[in-house]
Amino acid sequence: MEDIKQVPSFLIKLYEILESEQAVICWNKEGTTFQIQDPGLLTDQILPQYFKHRNYQSFLRQLNMYGFKKLKNKQGKNEFVHQQFRKGVKNNLLKIKRRNQEDIKQSFETLTKEFQSESYLSEHEKMRKQLMQMQQEQQKILYEIRFQMDRNHKLQRETQDIIDKIHQIKNYSVAKLNKLMIIIQKLPQDAQISKMAMLKDKILRKLETIEQDNCQLKDISFDKQESNSYYEPNLTGVRSPAGYSPKTK
Repeated sequence: MEDIKQVPSFLIKLYEILESEQAVICWNKEGTTFQIQDPGLLTDQILPQYFKHRNYQSFLRQLNMYGFKKLKNKQGKNEFVHQQFRKGVKNNLLKIKRRNQEDIKQSFETLTKEFQSESYLSEHEKMRKQLMQMQQEQQKILYEIRFQMDRNHKLQRETQDIIDKIHQIKNYSVAKLNKLMIIIQKLPQDAQISKMAMLKDKILRKLETIEQDNCQLKDISFDKQESNSYYEPNLTGVRSPAGYSPKTK
């Protein structure tokens, strides 16, 4: 226990972070390396709990200072490895020594370049995905524009067909009206008067015939009343005398 206290605090805190079993930074299956799954969450959530900063480059500089090397695993993710840094072997932390300043400087410069390159590639991939998303949105907008244009063209054709039909009906009606006006203009005025006079005479003769028929019906009704001494049933609602019973013919 006394020996563990001689281990630099950075190594102890790094070991504790990995032993906390969270998903942001964790051991590989063999416990020989550790992976940083999300640098953003590491700086925002994990580093402030164990250190007085949340600087990712400072964290990388500390790893480089104690001789950790960065590797690429089979999945293409970054892993950090040190020969004496193993899961479940905390006493090996005593064997990890701080490197001299010249080695630290060279290693850190290399590590910084790799980090910048990865950041650039990550940013480039992010921009590429955004560009693809914008292109997809643009394709959707273009498709909608074409659809609306085709619909407008169809409506214009239908509207033009309706207008053409209205013009045809209007022209037909005007032509018929013109023909009728020509016929009326050619018809003599005295012929029109003569035709009206004939119609008037026909109506008067019809009225006289109707009146004569009414008079004959009245005479027949009067003869029956005198000869038979009873009132013939009629349609006016007048009641027959009491005790009357029609004779059978």
